[in-house]
Amino acid sequence: MIFESKYPLPSVPKTDVFNYIFHEGRRPYPWSRVLYRGDKSGETLTLAQLEDKSRRFADVIRSEYGIMPQDVVGILAKDKIQYPIAYFGALAAGATVALIPVQEEMSETDIAARLVQSKVKLLITDSDLLLLAEVSANLAGAPRMITLDDTPDQLWASLERLLPLGRPDADIFRLGSVASAEEHDAFLNRTSGSTGNVKSVLTSHAHFIATMEGTIGTIPDNTDPDHDVWLSPLSLGFFINAKLHMGLNILLGIPVVLMDKSLDETTVDVVGRHQVSFLFITPPIAARLARADLKGSNIDVSSVKWLLTAGAPMHESLRKTVSEQFGGVHFDLEWGTSETMLIAVQRDEDSRRSGFSGTLVNGMQAKVISTGTGRELGVGNSGEILVRNQLCRFKGYKDNEVANRDFDSEGWFHTGDYGYLDESCNVFIVDRIKELLKVGGGYGTHISAAELEAVVFEHPAVASTVVVGIRNDFTQLDEPTAFIILKPEFRRSPHLIPSLEHEILNFANQTLTGLRKLTGGVRCLSQFPTTGFKINRRQLKQMGHSTEGVANGLFPSAVSFVQSV
Repeated sequence: MIFESKYPLPSVPKTDVFNYIFHEGRRPYPWSRVLYRGDKSGETLTLAQLEDKSRRFADVIRSEYGIMPQDVVGILAKDKIQYPIAYFGALAAGATVALIPVQEEMSETDIAARLVQSKVKLLITDSDLLLLAEVSANLAGAPRMITLDDTPDQLWASLERLLPLGRPDADIFRLGSVASAEEHDAFLNRTSGSTGNVKSVLTSHAHFIATMEGTIGTIPDNTDPDHDVWLSPLSLGFFINAKLHMGLNILLGIPVVLMDKSLDETTVDVVGRHQVSFLFITPPIAARLARADLKGSNIDVSSVKWLLTAGAPMHESLRKTVSEQFGGVHFDLEWGTSETMLIAVQRDEDSRRSGFSGTLVNGMQAKVISTGTGRELGVGNSGEILVRNQLCRFKGYKDNEVANRDFDSEGWFHTGDYGYLDESCNVFIVDRIKELLKVGGGYGTHISAAELEAVVFEHPAVASTVVVGIRNDFTQLDEPTAFIILKPEFRRSPHLIPSLEHEILNFANQTLTGLRKLTGGVRCLSQFPTTGFKINRRQLKQMGHSTEGVANGLFPSAVSFVQSV
């Protein structure tokens, strides 16, 4: 059975991303509208300035750096006011943009591997990351570099110094047919690699535009583009964040505040300073905001009227807690993957029912197949969910024939998510197939980690929790193990944490019966390990596996374990 979105089918894309964003897809609003503002610097960038400077930059990188259509331009930079100029300038030159998010734990070898795999011809960085970028570029064969801002030694040309050399009236890259929009790649986006298999996803101009057409339809009815202000909460190098804050905001004409660092409990006061109305909150950010003392700190968040999460599962209890932190504003969920960008989103009262991941967006189709037989299933029957976009085909992975088996000849992508759809095309994700826990004797029985997390979260001391299966090498079954971040008031006495862990374990196991018991125990952490903007479940499993052999399946003391993170 094929499920189809109940929303209108947009027209098939036949242009390029730059011209779609600035002309064909954008609602009419003044060219003088400020679209970007630096939180601390106060610098601004209007729509007119953004297009003019992007065109100039496109002309320069073509004439001075030899950038041709489909050459790859990488961006490794902090969220400075020049970032959108580099991004759209590369697109206007016809380049394929490879965004590299700024992450504290990223090393030179990590970045060099991305540069090599993506075959980056030009790397754009900034003064803060220059040394890291230089070493990475040398390891990758020394692609040429440009900095967003001036550097003390001026070894590299900066965007600001190059712009006067570019012509705003120069011909830019244009696409004008359905075939060319599908053929040309606009972005090369790396998956997070949380499963250990890092891949580069190709996104065509047609795919990006089709996704934006679906995304526009997800905007809440109370959105007021002429008065709203949005906030970019993490590196623009994360493609999903770039889609919202270097795409959707321009189509609508909503200014975005660029921060010096990511949103968390120490920086959330930025909301009140700029009267921010929309927050995109990833699970790691949610875990930190859930334990923030907003009321006690007199932090004003009353301007927020839309909350959205995406990119990784977040259990209902955590979403509810974050919603309460922001005055009960509904916390919407967007379901998508690096390969598809957007599949479904909570957008109305029907799709916001508890447990649902949203309804299929414009142009999306889905079907569910049995994980055992591959047979297509109907309404309410659980299996692996496959999706495709009626407006364009997914391009798949760059230079990865094995991984491209996830895309079949009819354009269906195997998401790896286990769940079902109802008669209204609302999607219910039970879990990632790879994250289902295999417990019990014999061949074992699969259970969902999300079910266990919801129970653990009910304990009053728990701010956030992730349950993973720690594989028992002897039985080859998973032992459900809860990793927990405590609320601030319960973290003030470290010597009491071991007894609190036992208390939470007993609390959970009063509800979790039979195969669903937390046989791996409960462990408290100061923070979750992350990869990109997702909680790194694989690393949690590795951490838990290294502590095997302790009586009753419990780990060493909480203090030593927290210090090891």
